[in-house]
Amino acid sequence: MNCYQVVQQLKYLLQQRHWDDEASGDNRVFNANSVVVTIAPRETAFATMISPLALIKPGSATSDPTHDEEPDLLVQSISVLLGVVVPGDAVGENALLGAGRQSNIKSKGRGLLEVEEELYNAIGLLNTANGLEVYNRSKSEAIAELLDDTRYAAYREYSFETLCTSQRFYPPVTRVTSADAAAAGDAEISYLIAPIRFDGTGAPRILRVSGATATTDPDDAGATVIQAGAGSQSLTPAPFVVTDSPGAGQFSYSIWSVYDDSGNAGTVTSLWHYSAVATTTVTVT
Repeated sequence: MNCYQVVQQLKYLLQQRHWDDEASGDNRVFNANSVVVTIAPRETAFATMISPLALIKPGSATSDPTHDEEPDLLVQSISVLLGVVVPGDAVGENALLGAGRQSNIKSKGRGLLEVEEELYNAIGLLNTANGLEVYNRSKSEAIAELLDDTRYAAYREYSFETLCTSQRFYPPVTRVTSADAAAAGDAEISYLIAPIRFDGTGAPRILRVSGATATTDPDDAGATVIQAGAGSQSLTPAPFVVTDSPGAGQFSYSIWSVYDDSGNAGTVTSLWHYSAVATTTVTVT
């Protein structure tokens, strides 16, 4: 993943945080418009955004500082400024610890230190499964400022570093296998989907060709489309199993994860990005 993908993924993960396990829209930690990638000053954010807010700022990057042999390998710095506004006391304790909550599954009244936990939970999802290593480098002191006679704004900046690349990366499906199914003429293709991403479109694309050599072209006109790609992909069961009925013979299957960072959610196939191909071959009886 490159810097663009890293900050987009972090924004996506923060927007998915909920205060409970129900994961419904009303229980989100952050309002949809309160997580932004920006270099704007915090004063503008507090004036225009709903608390709590998260400002993601890409920082400087160093090219392979350890070995100086891989110019495409970067150590990228990223900072996140968290801010909350909580009224009700004269010294700012409410803004740090929270007070006057409407509900245990709402953000109103939550303190900065509570929202901080959700940031770290989101950062924890950025790991080697995404092709990333994220390091927590520092966090500033917590600062509280009086906005008016009864409201304090508290904020703190968190600094992280991640190993990334200068090029975009699209994770492939993994653990791809195929087997002769119990029913005559059927094959079962099994795979694990890539980690959920901001640009993920759902189900991977699966093509079939006869013989032992799988196609490496996701638009191969001579292949049979088993699964078009995009659309919904159930999160259970895992691994996913697709049953195909090619008849008796030897067949090869090719699978690509499909991504779309254009904002069209995979609806425009010409804007798709494909992962590296994963292949498997099976003899069907």
